[in-house]
Amino acid sequence: MKFVVDESVSYAVVEKLRELEYEVISVAKDYTSLKDQDVYKLAVAEKAILITRDYHFTNSIRFPPEKTNGIVYIRHGNLKSEEEARFVLEFAKKYIPEKIRGSLIILQKRGIKIRPARKSWEAEVPGLPVSCPIIPN
Repeated sequence: MKFVVDESVSYAVVEKLRELEYEVISVAKDYTSLKDQDVYKLAVAEKAILITRDYHFTNSIRFPPEKTNGIVYIRHGNLKSEEEARFVLEFAKKYIPEKIRGSLIILQKRGIKIRPARKSWEAEVPGLPVSCPIIPN
């Protein structure tokens, strides 16, 4: 698995993932001060899972997770860097990349929530909720 770790995430996450020999791009070290849109584009271009604490990445209209290998949002809370790293490592060990591709994953103290990738026949239509599928003719 390949990860892009946003600068909002503790560097301990980068270190722990590298210790387990995952391929990791650290925005904080490799691409300082990137805008959110550029971080997203980097994850898409690298075919990587984006790990962030930035709530903006949960906006599936602005940052469609289905164009990525997944977006992992670490929900804010009083997390120490070791806890943050543990949450991410547990996730990385447990989930198969093919099963989460295109999903929004929310890591929090209470557990993991996964908003699956949208099916190809679903569409965004003004006035309809995002979860409302459009049935093809």
